[in-house]
Amino acid sequence: MFEKIFSITDADYSHKLIRICGIKFRILKSTNKKSIKINYKKYKDITQIPPAEGFLRDYQLALLVILKEFDRICVSNNIRYWLSGGTLLGAKRHKGFIPWDDDVDVDMMREDYEKFPAIFNARTTNPDLFCEIWRDKNAQATCILKIQHRKIKQVFIDIFPHDFYYTNVTGKDKKRLNKKIRRIRKRLSRSLFRIKETEKLIQKLKDLTLNKINEGIEVDERLTPSIHWGIDFPHRWNNWIYDYNQIFPLKKIEFEGYKFNCPADTEFMLHNIYGDYMKFPKSICPHHTDESAFTKEEIEELEKLKNA
Repeated sequence: MFEKIFSITDADYSHKLIRICGIKFRILKSTNKKSIKINYKKYKDITQIPPAEGFLRDYQLALLVILKEFDRICVSNNIRYWLSGGTLLGAKRHKGFIPWDDDVDVDMMREDYEKFPAIFNARTTNPDLFCEIWRDKNAQATCILKIQHRKIKQVFIDIFPHDFYYTNVTGKDKKRLNKKIRRIRKRLSRSLFRIKETEKLIQKLKDLTLNKINEGIEVDERLTPSIHWGIDFPHRWNNWIYDYNQIFPLKKIEFEGYKFNCPADTEFMLHNIYGDYMKFPKSICPHHTDESAFTKEEIEELEKLKNA
């Protein structure tokens, strides 16, 4: 039986970025937010932990409404996507949100990723939802798509891009390619020369992918090439590369009573990121949602969205 009690903290510290002589330093700043404690001693395995309650659960259900709208538009427009990260983990392990989680992550191939914002914005039935590129102001060369809510800034879904390599790689070739991609991403994160215009940054990322990673060779999906995480975001994973058949053809997985897309080999995807994902974690990432940061009007809008 599990013997520990973990403390799940909203955000004991936030990061503040400062510059000294052009060099960035990240310092911790206390936010004095309360911790949420969960006693795990009565649970024999992690799947027995009940869903979140209260405001966190309301927030999760609001995200679920956005995810369902996202799925509807993707399916009706032949957009390939799949659940990823903690959302995929929650689906596999809890058949829904991880009890302490408060975000939704999905992935797309680059071709769909680039055309998705225009399609979503033109065809969503909820006028308060919109999709656009979000850029991290505190990180170099980091930008992804987000579906956001016009009246509740804390509500969003993250969409991460994936790219095809020009061929299928295995063994030592896969390890070398993985090292090369991670090295390119690390250089982007450490660059002292910030690209201010987001469009120029996006073009630079595409150029690096085409010329440095794919060596200028055109991709043909019919060859079932390897797939890698886009360099748009500094993922922490050691392995950035998947075989084509580990993602395609997409399958379905249950999440909060609904069916959503998932990779063909969900087991591999989750083990690649989390290791033995059925164990109790040694530590729990703090969730981002802080009820005190919501205005009365935002909470009312959240309630409307949750019940939509």
